[in-house]
Formats: sequence, structure tokens, C-alpha cells
Amino acid sequence: MLRSTQSSAVLCTAMLPSLVLVLLLQSTSAVNYFSYGQPDRNPPKWPNLLSIDELAQRGGYQTTNYEVITEDGYSLWIHRIGNNTGPPVLIQHGLMLAADQWLTRGPKKDLAFLLLKKGYDVWLSNLRGTVFNEYSVKYPKSDKRFWDFSLQEIGMYDLPAFIDTILDIRKLNQLFYIGHSQGTTVFFLMCSIRPEYNDKIRGAVLMAPIAYTPSAKELTPLIRFLRGKSEVIHSFLRKLGIHSLDFRSEQTINFLREICAKNKNTRLLCLHLLELGAGEDSNNLNLDEWNFFIPYYGAGTSLYVVLHFAQIYSTGEFKALNLGSVANLQKYGRIKPPMYNLKLITAPTILLWGPNDILTSENSVKRIASELQNVLLVEEVPKFNHIDFYLGNNAPYILYPEIITTLNSILKNKSSSDIRKNYESIATIKSKKEQYPYSKKKYPTD
Repeated sequence: MLRSTQSSAVLCTAMLPSLVLVLLLQSTSAVNYFSYGQPDRNPPKWPNLLSIDELAQRGGYQTTNYEVITEDGYSLWIHRIGNNTGPPVLIQHGLMLAADQWLTRGPKKDLAFLLLKKGYDVWLSNLRGTVFNEYSVKYPKSDKRFWDFSLQEIGMYDLPAFIDTILDIRKLNQLFYIGHSQGTTVFFLMCSIRPEYNDKIRGAVLMAPIAYTPSAKELTPLIRFLRGKSEVIHSFLRKLGIHSLDFRSEQTINFLREICAKNKNTRLLCLHLLELGAGEDSNNLNLDEWNFFIPYYGAGTSLYVVLHFAQIYSTGEFKALNLGSVANLQKYGRIKPPMYNLKLITAPTILLWGPNDILTSENSVKRIASELQNVLLVEEVPKFNHIDFYLGNNAPYILYPEIITTLNSILKNKSSSDIRKNYESIATIKSKKEQYPYSKKKYPTD
């Protein structure tokens, strides 16, 4: 099926069979196709936020927006920034964020823009449950059944649809994948339950990877409390008729701007809460960039996704969402949820982690690396917490160039040993005089 912005009579005529097919599928209990196209409407935007198109234009790039319908019928958006003909790179956002996560800092600091300058073909996608996911062919967002998905459905349907869309448009067999946090989790999930997608990945850069998690003693008291109460909180919210988290209303955006950006006193409280959830070292944040970014947070997800993460942290096991024995039998055909097998992942992989990140740890990353079949590199990024990978002041100077160097090395078919040898280990920066040191002084914002 193709849904196109072109309005010619020929194209409209060609679309009729596909439109009929969609109407028929809306009345069925299952959808077994995926499709994409440029619809005659734009992605959602908010009057008090710059849109994806406007953010890209700040860097001098136009955006092509595609609507993707997943195999199970969810309507998602993927954005092609510019029209480079170099190797395609899909960049995947984290939990409660969206594609605009990668464009808020500007052309000299965002990873997406830096990749574009090096000739890469950059694609940014939005997972189901975000504010960019407006409907499914089976249920409206107001129906609680719309929100009955976890990380499994995202990895099983969303990522494959994005990857196939890009490869079909570019007429290629492989692409690069870059993910942060949840973007790594769903990548692991996809490659383990749909292993045929390993062959479509030329290389994967996974920042703050989550599959196995830190031990209980490594977690903060707040995280330990939340993971222990997650089932109770989830049940309570669903009884109240709350099935999702979404903070990107006009009122919430204005509230976040006032509390976490404009008011200096309450901004400190927001930063403190941020450290409780992401890790220490807020000195690596530029407050001007933080003020601009904060309204983009809260882009939405299902409560089941949050519960799925909580169960992973609670059990220390990378497995499907536990719905209870009866529901597990119905969904998985077994009483206990199945484990995800990382040993089935053969895609070339780079793992990047930060010692101040409270959601990952050296041990959890090493455990992941020990099971993956094709690890090119495992690197510690000094002092980084969970959000420094996309908001850290020095990320454009000490991290992103290394990522681009690694992608270039993969393109040259260098072996993993050569990549390790030629890669300027980020860890060596610890012993260097840092060009952009961590301090309380203001960092460059250009």
C-alpha cells in the first residue's frame, strides 16, 4: 500500500485498491502487512514547540515525513532529514522521548546534524505510544486496548517496519542503527525474536544499553522503591482509567517551562530529580539547552512498557512482560513469559556506557557483551550519566566524533581488532587535559 501526498488523478486511481484493503483490514482481528508512504497530512505539532521540520530547518535541512503502518496496524512516523545519498542511519529515541530528541541542540552539537555533515543519510523514528502515534487501524487512542503493548510489540513490529521502509526507499540491503536506552532494548529484542533482521544491520551503536540491569545494591533508593512497587502502581493507575503517560499537552509544556526552565529555584529541584533518575553530574548540562529541551520530554508511552522495564529491573532477567499465568498462556502459550536470547544477535555491535548512569552499570554491560555474537567495541564514556549521551555538553566533542569514526571504519570493512586498535579510546580522555572540562562555568552553545 502507498499513501502519497501527490494529488494526480493517476496516483489517486492507483491508490484505490490499497484504500479498500485498509478498510477491510480494519474489520479483521489481525493485520499481517506493513506499508509506508507520504500522506496528505503532516505529523502532529504543538503551537508552543518547534516541529521536526522547523528543528531540521535550523540546520539548513528539509524533512521528508513518512507514515508507516506496522504489521499489527499502528500508524507511526519516520522522518528523513535532508536527502543525502550516503549510508542510511536510523537513530532511535529513548523512553518518553520522540524523534525530536535528536534535533534540539542545533547543527553544531546534535548527533543527527553531525552525521548529516559527514554525508550519512539520517532517519529519525517515533515508536508506538508516543504523541506521533495517532491511531491504529483497529483501535483509536481513546480505547484502552490501543495501549495493550509492551517492549515486545515495539521490537517485533515497529523497528522492522522502520528498517524495511528505509531499505525499500534506498534500495539497499543494510543500514546503520543508533539507539539510546529504550532504543537499545527494543533493538536487542528485535534481533533476538526476529533474527533475520541481524543481516539488515551493518553496524549498531548502542548508548546506555539496557537488557540486563545493575544489581540491587547498584541502584538508587528511588529506583529500588519504584521497581518494587511497579505492579501496585500499574494496577492502581489502570483502575483509574489511566493506560498511558503523555506530558506533551500545551498546558504541560507551559508548566514544565515555568517550573523547570524559567524559575531558578524550582529549576534546581528539577535538576535534582533528574539526577535521581539519570545519575549525577548535572554540571555537564548547558542550562540554556536544558531550558529548550525540557518541554520535549514526556512524549508518551504505554503503562505496559513502563511495567515491562520495571519487571526487567526487578528480576534482572531480559524476558517478555509477565501478565500472570492465565494471560501468559493466552499470549505466549506458556505459564511463564519467555526469555529473550541475546546469543541470537549477530549484528555488529558497539556498546557505550557511562559510570554515572544509574540505569546501567559496567557489570550489566559486560554481561550483555558476553552474550552478543559480534561485539566490535565496549567503551566507557567518562563521567557520563544516562542523558549525557544526547544532552551532555562534551558529547559533540568526545563522543560523537568517535561514533562517526567507528561507522567509517565499518564502511571500510575493518576488522573488530582494527577498529579497537584505530579507535581513540574514549577512556584515555581520563588522563588527558580535557578540552571541554566538567565545571560550573558555561559551556559553548554554538
